[in-house]
Amino acid sequence: MPRLLAIGHVTRDRRPGGDVLGGSVTYAALAAQKLGWDVAILTSAGPDFDPPRELPGVATFVRRSSATTRFVNEYDEDGTRRQAVTARADDVDLEPLPDSWRDPDALLLGSVANELYGVPATSLDAGCVGAIAQGYVRAIDADGVVSARAWERPARDLLGVHVLFLSEHDLPDAEARARELLGCVPIVALTRGWRGLTLLTRQGAHDVPSLPRSEVDPTGAGDVFAAAFLVRYQETGDALDAAAFGACAASCAVEGVGASSLGDRAEVLRRMDQRERMIEDGEWEE
Repeated sequence: MPRLLAIGHVTRDRRPGGDVLGGSVTYAALAAQKLGWDVAILTSAGPDFDPPRELPGVATFVRRSSATTRFVNEYDEDGTRRQAVTARADDVDLEPLPDSWRDPDALLLGSVANELYGVPATSLDAGCVGAIAQGYVRAIDADGVVSARAWERPARDLLGVHVLFLSEHDLPDAEARARELLGCVPIVALTRGWRGLTLLTRQGAHDVPSLPRSEVDPTGAGDVFAAAFLVRYQETGDALDAAAFGACAASCAVEGVGASSLGDRAEVLRRMDQRERMIEDGEWEE
């Protein structure tokens, strides 16, 4: 089977009912696994992280740290997220990764706390490479409060990356920044939550509708989108089709807490058909 490797911190995300396992790599790996791919995670985490119990079926390579990264997430009505970091694991490095996982079909750089400084995409031989912007553009102050910051080294961090995933909430004036970042990568997916996304390439931009669903928990939806996009893009080479596929995978993710409602391939394809019918009926315009 094709293989996806996700690199970044697993996290503990605080919720009213208790902490849940999170982090971009967690959602991405579980989403790709649900879609039928073999998956692996390269991460750094504390002794409380138990991969066989928490991520069954996911090959997990861990640099042990004194703590696991911990987040507190709160959402405004418009989807804007307020975050605080209460603990941070050490940076991720390639040392725990075996040779057998250094040439995946797809690689996702899933930074959440600027932990991938020493892990360039060019150090691995991946067929298709995506990067999630959020971890590169977060400042964490002495009290753990998260805010946006300028991307200090985008050309260096994005060397070898094919697709950048950027949320409209990641940076001020995100659309203008997305267009600037096309100087570093050939494709930028600028996501807008339930309002869909804009897929930007050096040839132009396309607005891609989502499939809105009642949100139980939006945490991780962007990570699911990124993983599903890479899966489909590696399979088809069609970025617009991959964007629609990713949007429908994300529509499953928001319907449950954590990764509890991820869709399998049959469900995502069913939602793609539903989305197409809604567009054809004029409920949305591309």
